[in-house]
Amino acid sequence: MEKKDKKHNSGNGDELVEEIFRAKKNSEKRMQKTYDEAENEIKGFKEEIDMLRKELTHYKKLEEDYLDRLKRLHADYDNYRKRVLREQIDTIARANKELIEKLLPVIDSFDQALAIVEDLKSCDDEFLKGVKMIYDKFMDTLQKEGVSVINPYGGQFNPHECEVAMTADVSEAEEGTVLEVLRKGYKLNDFLIRPAVVKVCKKS
Repeated sequence: MEKKDKKHNSGNGDELVEEIFRAKKNSEKRMQKTYDEAENEIKGFKEEIDMLRKELTHYKKLEEDYLDRLKRLHADYDNYRKRVLREQIDTIARANKELIEKLLPVIDSFDQALAIVEDLKSCDDEFLKGVKMIYDKFMDTLQKEGVSVINPYGGQFNPHECEVAMTADVSEAEEGTVLEVLRKGYKLNDFLIRPAVVKVCKKS
């Protein structure tokens, strides 16, 4: 009877060992499956991260391209605006220059008339005063518009603003001194409208 129980207990022990072995094997399978799934998931995450990195690089490149285009457009617009403004200023300056050139004969006539009238002793002082007032007002208006008179009398000859019409050897004057202004010159801001015509001292 005892032998039979021992045999029975021995059978139960084998079954228990097998059960433990199966449980261990199943556990290992589950762990392997979990590991494989985790590894696949990690691999998927890595691929997704790589893809996101590539997209980020792509969008960064796009951003740089757009910023570069924006800078170029801004520079082009700024250059265009400056060019248009410069052209407008040049157009206005040319128009003013042409207008002043048309007025120069009138100014010359005024200068000649005043010079003649001042030499006439019989001229009415009030008339002369009125003419001078008109002339001064006219010249003051031109001056406000940027017109300046080139009258280099007594100074050194400037080839950029004067033309030599006559020369004379005057002992009291230095070489190149403007002895007489035969015709006044005029400038409009930095534009030379007409050079002054002068008589210059030239040593023999």
